[in-house]
Amino acid sequence: MFGTSEPAVESFGAAVVRQFRPIDVMAVASVPVVLVAVYLFRPNPGPELVFSYTEPTVRTALTANFVHVGAGHLLSNLVSYTLAIGTVYVLSVLAGRRDVFYTAFVAILIAFPLVLSVSNLAVPREGAFAGASGLVMAVSGLLPVALGGYLDRRFGLKVASELAAFLFFLGLAITALLAVPDGFGWIALPAVVGAFGYAVSMGRTGVDTGRLRAAPAGFLEFGSWAVVLFVFLVVAAFPTEGAVDGTSVNIYVHFLGYALGFLSSYIVLLLTDPDDGWRAV
Repeated sequence: MFGTSEPAVESFGAAVVRQFRPIDVMAVASVPVVLVAVYLFRPNPGPELVFSYTEPTVRTALTANFVHVGAGHLLSNLVSYTLAIGTVYVLSVLAGRRDVFYTAFVAILIAFPLVLSVSNLAVPREGAFAGASGLVMAVSGLLPVALGGYLDRRFGLKVASELAAFLFFLGLAITALLAVPDGFGWIALPAVVGAFGYAVSMGRTGVDTGRLRAAPAGFLEFGSWAVVLFVFLVVAAFPTEGAVDGTSVNIYVHFLGYALGFLSSYIVLLLTDPDDGWRAV
């Protein structure tokens, strides 16, 4: 559980240093190390590594998530992953939830590659899938959940579920506006309505702004950074040009990764931490 309300009484830097574990850095850094090593070994992955929609295999369903076509493709995923996982990690440990962080981290690396690859078969078409973008978006989907727990633990704001859901629907609205063809922007309307509903719910719950202002420097600023980063990652995941290094952006995998990353962690916390700001509303 996220625990009882615990206003910050130490500096932000001191809190981060106190929670720091070298093994955590090694764990999150293992992913970039593997991605770079695989790219250096196979900068031009062949059909034995990418996931073909017409000739799928279990092997390529796994390997496709760790190979990249072009340095630009790899670099964009490395930057997005580093920013997202670093922020989720700090939010989680400062909320006293290193266990939740590792559960989500391991699940994304073990279960999501197969799910993301196989999900491409739901839309019959020719082509192939490669890249860690879906996994990166799954980490991005954790940001709203981690931020909700952080605000609950550090500021005593019992709006974890409402805030997380609000940001999720905001991300959906941005996704719809960027990804759907011209003339279909109205598809974003349900997401906008959902975000508005959760914003109203937060208002009814009540937010003690005095506790936000009273926090030592760094805590509120880091929470604000998490919101800005979340919006940036969602926007960056659906570029208007639709291509990187001459390959098309797999909008479907980006969206599915984002949705699965959020929903899996959100539902688990609704079921396990109802007393810590996680409740169905």
